[in-house]
Amino acid sequence: METKTVLVVDDEPDLVDTIKFGLERAGYEVLTAYNGFEALGVARAEEPDVIILDVMLPKKNGYEVSRLIRDEQVNGSIQKPLKIIILTARRPESEKSAEFYQDWARADEYLYKPFEMDELIALVEKCVKQ
Repeated sequence: METKTVLVVDDEPDLVDTIKFGLERAGYEVLTAYNGFEALGVARAEEPDVIILDVMLPKKNGYEVSRLIRDEQVNGSIQKPLKIIILTARRPESEKSAEFYQDWARADEYLYKPFEMDELIALVEKCVKQ
């Protein structure tokens, strides 16, 4: 079976290292980025299967990065069908607000910090099977 690739994007290096460790133990190849521009560059160059994307990022926030990646999939500059998991500590004020952000960013899944590693790995597995 082909190894699936996951791009982990967060501006907290310790969190990136922790997620990377957990995903590698689960059998994934892991790429990393620490800001929005870097995330776009890696996504364009590597076309990972799944992107785990923090919202609060320097240079370009996660919602904007997600939306730009979706636009590039539509126009064909990113060829691969990839899944996006938004990771955030900010809980929206309401369910309606959460739906708005998810729809606007065109993300596949949402996960709120703090989270359990098993929960994140299960979401990644769900994404790669779709």
